[in-house]
Amino acid sequence: MTRYLLTAILAFVTLTLAACGGGDEEVAQPTAAGQATAASTPTPMNTPTITDSLFEFKDKGYSVRFPEGWTPLANYLPGPDFSIDAFFAPQEIEGVQPNIAVNCEELPEGMTLQEYFDAEVEVVKQVAKVEPETSSREVDGQEARQLRFTREQNIAAPMEKTDVFLITERCGWDISLTAPFNDRASYHEPFEQFVDSFRFLP
Repeated sequence: MTRYLLTAILAFVTLTLAACGGGDEEVAQPTAAGQATAASTPTPMNTPTITDSLFEFKDKGYSVRFPEGWTPLANYLPGPDFSIDAFFAPQEIEGVQPNIAVNCEELPEGMTLQEYFDAEVEVVKQVAKVEPETSSREVDGQEARQLRFTREQNIAAPMEKTDVFLITERCGWDISLTAPFNDRASYHEPFEQFVDSFRFLP
């Protein structure tokens, strides 16, 4: 197994555990060092600027509008080759904290979008033990790939996932929705609005 695939599995499992344990108030509040809570707060390096629902992270090179009432947590899951920003819904439902996450991960040099996507599909098959639905789409005018699946095995709280993948010079991007089991439809529109608002900054 390649080093990249191991890293991808680590990110997948870690975010799944966060979704299952994100219901306490401690997780729902941005308390970690380096996380911005308002546009009026001085923002040191490596933090986003948040104005109402607009989340701008110049150091990572993107901006997005998150759903009203959700809590943004910058650098929620940092790793050696990836950094995940998470946006949590207000309530935990059946053991799952609904969330949208943006993962910027370092990819092997020369990796194509199709190779990146195929590797992520392999992660889903190995970890979730399912065959995901796949399709193509665009994000900010750029070619992207999407997968959808339901994870039920070897997990405390079953959940539904939608992931959108694309590549820029900066990194490989995974924009993902984690929703409670059989409730993906309730979060489809907020997720689509999130992805539609996603912009790469100069």
